[in-house]
Amino acid sequence: MNAKIIELLDLLDEEAACYRGMQRVLTDEETSISFSRKERFDQVQYQKELLVAKLQRLEEKRKMLVGRLSEAYQSDGSAMTISQLAQVVKPPTRQQLLDRASRLRSIIGDVHEKNRRNQLMINQYLDLINGSLKLLTNLIEDSSVYRKPGTHQTSVGYQTGGGRFICGSV
Repeated sequence: MNAKIIELLDLLDEEAACYRGMQRVLTDEETSISFSRKERFDQVQYQKELLVAKLQRLEEKRKMLVGRLSEAYQSDGSAMTISQLAQVVKPPTRQQLLDRASRLRSIIGDVHEKNRRNQLMINQYLDLINGSLKLLTNLIEDSSVYRKPGTHQTSVGYQTGGGRFICGSV
């Protein structure tokens, strides 16, 4: 078996393991989304950022490796997918590539779905927080008991701003 194919199989396994790690982090994220556990949520976000950076490096490495293998197996030099590459390699390796690619696609789909659900939940919490802030802001009236010096409060109900009559005779 070609050494580059073995390297690709190992890389696909490593990428799948990294995505399984992301599944665990997304599950942790789901449980940490609340008003009271901000520290835990921040910690999970940090772990998520580290995994995203690692996944980006692995994906870039995989693209380069598949590109080199495409050049070796295909005469026109255009990039191939792993499924297309599997069609030009020998049978035992073919099935290994197809299995790993299928497993990786499945895990990636699950990660995308969990991330979408978590994002919806985070947006709902943000909407609740913004709604609460808006409600509190609208409840606070600017009718303080003591006025600033130099401001004059007009009498309610009188156009002239004059005094009020309580009783016509004393």
